[in-house]
Amino acid sequence: MGINNKDYWDQRFESGDWEAKRGRKQTRLFAKSQIKYFKIPPCFDRTILDFGCGLGDAIPVYRSAFRNAKFIGVDISDSAIDFCRKEYGHIAQFIQGDHLSVQPVDVIIASNIFEHLPNDIEIASYFLKKCKDLYIIVPYKERIVPGGEHVNSYDENYFQGLGKYEWYILLRDWSQYSLKYLLYHLYFKNLFRPFFGKKIVRRGKQIMFHFKGQQNTEPEIA
Repeated sequence: MGINNKDYWDQRFESGDWEAKRGRKQTRLFAKSQIKYFKIPPCFDRTILDFGCGLGDAIPVYRSAFRNAKFIGVDISDSAIDFCRKEYGHIAQFIQGDHLSVQPVDVIIASNIFEHLPNDIEIASYFLKKCKDLYIIVPYKERIVPGGEHVNSYDENYFQGLGKYEWYILLRDWSQYSLKYLLYHLYFKNLFRPFFGKKIVRRGKQIMFHFKGQQNTEPEIA
């Protein structure tokens, strides 16, 4: 079936694997940690597009910070978009498709999706023509495992061919995890991971890139 294609992500969402591996909670935590870095005023009343929205769990987090904004979610998976429309259709519009489905908007947020995309530079360049502000959030200096979902590793200079941008380092937020969970799954298991050839789990870092785009047109929202 391959990795990172439509069939792969349909299967992950349909099987419940995404939710079983805490994907929904991770999405919410990532969104909460990002908000303070967005240069978006609380009174913002135009359109924010979440690219690679998955099951849509970042949308209500973003909406809590930008209550007047209009929201669009785009994902390649039919299964994900069907879920989003049922769960969050009252607060956002959802579109199934790849990056070519993205219409002109004010802000595009792509959180923890670009590391899955082999043509990430091409997509970033395309997005810059479709928005005024582009935020790309990815793991920072990640060690890529052959055959895994993540195919790119990012540092501060990764997108330098696309022109000027700002970047920020974000630390993973552990505040939503219970002390019991952290003691067992983080600290206790770390004692034994090296003996089984597994890497130590640390407080992971992410990097957020902020580009100024070229788009000046606001789309119509159905």
